[in-house]
Formats: sequence, C-alpha cells, structure tokens
Amino acid sequence: MKVLQRKEQSSPGQAPGIFPSQFDDIVPVALSLTTTDEERNALLASIVSKSANPSISIQANEYRSGPDPTSKATFRKTLLKGLRKGWQDVATEARFVRLVEVLQSDGCAVFAGLVDAASFQQLIDDFSNIMNSSGSHAFLHSFAHLTEHPDFLKNPIYNDAMIHPLLIAMMAYAMGGPVRMTDARGKDTEPISVNAQDNMLHIDNTPFREEYKILLGWEKGQVKGPTGQNFTFLPGTHKGNRPIRVDEHSQHWSTENDSLFITDESIESVFAFQGDITGHNPKVIEVEYPEQPITVLFSAGSLVHHRYRNCGGNTRSCVIAAFHLASDHPGALVHSEVVGTPQSVAEILVGYHDGTEVEAFCSLISLKASAIESKISEILNKDHQSTLVDTGNLTLSGEKFDRWRETVINAPSATRIKFEGGNYISFADNSISRDLLVKKLAAAMAYDKHGLLDLIIYMDGHEEIRKPARKSVWTMSREKIAQILAAWIPAVEGYKFTTTDVQKPALLRHKADKVAHLLRESFPTVDFASAGSSREEQQLTSAHQLIGDLGESITRCEKLETYITTNLFLFLIIDQTIPLLDWTLRQRVIGTCAVFLRAYIACVLVVENNQDI
Repeated sequence: MKVLQRKEQSSPGQAPGIFPSQFDDIVPVALSLTTTDEERNALLASIVSKSANPSISIQANEYRSGPDPTSKATFRKTLLKGLRKGWQDVATEARFVRLVEVLQSDGCAVFAGLVDAASFQQLIDDFSNIMNSSGSHAFLHSFAHLTEHPDFLKNPIYNDAMIHPLLIAMMAYAMGGPVRMTDARGKDTEPISVNAQDNMLHIDNTPFREEYKILLGWEKGQVKGPTGQNFTFLPGTHKGNRPIRVDEHSQHWSTENDSLFITDESIESVFAFQGDITGHNPKVIEVEYPEQPITVLFSAGSLVHHRYRNCGGNTRSCVIAAFHLASDHPGALVHSEVVGTPQSVAEILVGYHDGTEVEAFCSLISLKASAIESKISEILNKDHQSTLVDTGNLTLSGEKFDRWRETVINAPSATRIKFEGGNYISFADNSISRDLLVKKLAAAMAYDKHGLLDLIIYMDGHEEIRKPARKSVWTMSREKIAQILAAWIPAVEGYKFTTTDVQKPALLRHKADKVAHLLRESFPTVDFASAGSSREEQQLTSAHQLIGDLGESITRCEKLETYITTNLFLFLIIDQTIPLLDWTLRQRVIGTCAVFLRAYIACVLVVENNQDI
C-alpha cells in the first residue's frame, strides 16, 4: 500500500499545501458571533434531532448472535472435562460452577487480592512507567493503549491480577466458547464530577454479540483498592438488551445513545426492568473496597454500569480488558512473530484466534487446572488475601443513593467544565497573536473531544474497524492538537464566521461520505471492509470507517454538544488522512476539512454567546 508520509511542521508556511500562509505573528480574526432568538431557534431546529428513548427488554435479546445452545453446552462439557482431570478435590467442580452462577446471576463477580502485595507493587511500577511515558494526561483521565505494551499484559509476575486462568475459565464457560482479548487500556482517573464520553451510566456497545470485560482497579500508586471513581453497576440488568432499530433495507442497527441512561425517565425504565427480573427494589452497587486491589469480571455488553465520577476519594488507576467470543470476532489483539502453538493463557488471549480450535483452547486452560483449583480454595479461605467480595454489602442507600442518582443525571458536561476553566475561543479584538490563537483553539478542543458522540452500531459488528481511529483522536494531547492547528490557522485568519458556517447535517454527511469515497478510490487494492493486515492499512481502514460513521451520525445529533464534537472529530481524523492522498486529491480534501473546522468553531461561538442554548 502506498503511504505518503507527512513532514513535521515547524510553521504553517511549511504545511503540505493546506492554505497559503502569512508569517506575521499577529493575524486578523473575527472570533465572535451574535445571534438573535429567532436565529438560535432556527439553528437548533436545523441540527438537533429527536432524542432516543433508551430502555432494556428481554425481547431484544433475540438479535444477539453467538453459538447455539447445543454448541455452548458441548463447549462447557469439554472445558469441564479437561479441568476435572487436573483437579484433586471432587468439590472443586461444584465450587467453580457456583462462582459462575454468581457471575450469571448478577452480571458481575468482584474479586480482591488475586496476587500478593509484592507482585502487585511490581505491576504498579510498570504501569506507572507506561502512564508517565505514553498516557494522554487529559482533563477527564490519562489514557494509555496497553495493546502497545504487550509485555505488560503477558508479565507472569503479576498478570494473574488481570487474566487469572480462573477468570478466563469462568468467562468462557459463561459465554459458551473460546474467548480472546479485543482491547486493553490503562487509565488514571482523578476525582471529578462530569458527564462525558465513556463515563455515563450505560451498557457497552455490543447489542448484537456478547462482550465481557475484566477491570483491575486500585488507588493510584498504592497496593489497595480504589476509594473514588468506583465501578458501579445495577445487578440483574444484564438479562436484557437495548432497543434495536430497522432501516429501510430491513437491516438491524442500533446507536450508542440507545443504551445511555442519564435522564429520570431512562433510569426509571432501567429500575423497572431490574425489578421485573429480580423481584426487588432498585439496587445500585458501588464497588468501593479499599482493603485490596479489586478485579471485576462483568458482562459489559449487557450490564448497566459506569465509572461513578465524583469529587470524592483519591485518584484511581485501572486496567480494562475487553473480551469477545473468538468465533464472533476473529482476529488478534497483538500480532505475534512467534510461530507455533500458544504456550500461556496470555498468549492465546492476545494472539490470533477464530474460535475453531476449541480443543486447543480448552487444553491450554486445562493445563492451569491446578492453579484454578488453588485460587478457588484461597478465595474460600477467610484467612487468605484472595477473596470474592460480597457486593450486597456495597449497595447504595439513603443519601448515598440519592447523591448517585443526582450525579448521574446532573453532573456537569465537558462543555460546562470547559467554560468553568475559562476556556473560550471568542475574542473581542480584530487581531490576535498566532500563538495565542492556537492556544485558545487547542484548549477548547481538548475538552470538546470528550463530548458525547452517538455513532451507529452494525449487526455484523464492523464498527470495530473504527476503534483505533477513534482512540487516536480521543487520546490526542493538547500539544498534539496545537501542532495540527498550526497548519490550519490560515482557515481562520480574517474569516468572518456566521451561523451559515453551522452547516446542515445532510450537507456535512455528504462531504464526509465524499472523503471516504476518495480514500477508497485512492487505494483500490485495500479491503476497507476489514481491519487491514498491516499497521498502515489498519490506520487507513479505521479512519475510513470512522469518517463514514461520523458522517452518518451527524444527521442524528440529539444535542448541540454532539454536533460540536462530531465536527471536531471529523476535522481531526480527516487531517490524519490528508498525507495519504496524492497532491490533487489533497486539495479537495483540505477544502472539505476546513468546512468541518469552521462548522466546529462557528457552533462553539454560538454556544459561548448563548450558554443557555
């Protein structure tokens, strides 16, 4: 695949033909926009769509794919048969099944102290090095791609805290087939109350397949459990599924907002469903367990949950790994250069797997039968550090419950926090220094990229392709954004912004689709329907998928904030594709990219002028 590398920019004049530039330190600007009530109302009517009605139902489960009941039963028998050969105590099988029943009953099982303190301290040291060197250090959290650090995931000194064979066996047994890791990330989350992307009460975006996650959490820098920003879930809610839509071609689809519960009405609907399933009053579990680091295994694609972000407690560190059935989502988290059969649980989880080698998967897990049995015994031993946390004792009630509900509904948005920090792009004067202009725009964008998107979810799951590109924008540092903006300042210099720059969603979708089409034309040998076989192809196909999906979603924005964030994402991801195109196509895409940048800026100016909009 031909890839054109973009040169590093030291000044806007060196940009690869983006705009003709001036080198003056002071540039003319018109960063203010005044609107009448009539104009504001017309603007809202033109870009904001009717809100979704998030809910959960048993009936929607029929849209989930996966192995049939007979295949699941056969797999479970095969797995247990292999494990049974390595177990010494006849009671171990019943104890293992009982742990699985806890997982299947609540949708979540919480363990603590799965490795000793010395081993966990080594994990903390290695994790801290990763976060210090490659964390995003954003206002919402610091984020690191652990897929870029496979040695951390594979380290036998401490990886039992994240992927102990007991956890993997429980998960595979519950899901009914071989599993593989599809994502791994690290986060440091400081105390803050905010409703932002990936942070609100939700179900993960896999309504057409099963997804489990393992979350390892601890107080930053300490061998102890988190005391803030805690994992919180509603037991029993994993028994249902979100609403599924049908398009004009009878294809099933859904959206990310369809399982986002941040209103009184949607929360009440979740509690009603939970009551029907469990026969009990509303129950919310906040996993605050400071005694030891916690390891949470849960059904992320079904269970209503979130990170309860608030201003209490201390900074929490965590590792989050996602898992799918390998038959539902063939592939590899890390492409290994080692040829041959995987020799460890970690290798089989991160290496290539398509679900066909059931015997090989079960055999490898069975080799860890003794370790699984020992861990079960330790968990049942009250004097041992390893334990199954009784989550019933962590139920929120009274003032704590009321405070949780108030936070879920009314925590400030990323936009409000941006304004509270004085991050405005409006500027009264007619000129500004180039450096200050870049600084103001980059500061605003660093918050707005954490606003709420509402991307489409496909029945065949091919939205997975867009994830690397989405993360590349989401984790972009303020410094990186400023570096990008330096080449685009000519698009703002002397430009008179009006409400017409807040373009109609249909037009913006057309422009996004056109960029995606130009990418396909430029690389006719690339299979854009797959994730790509090389790093370069993955970046290209992921950007292509994200651009198309952002274009589709901009026609369904339920809030002005979503319109702003979607335009910003389109600007930043299209900017990444420009160096891949030949010179002629670059000029066309540059013009389109400028439209998204100006739509973003114009809409932010409107909001800044009318913060009650």
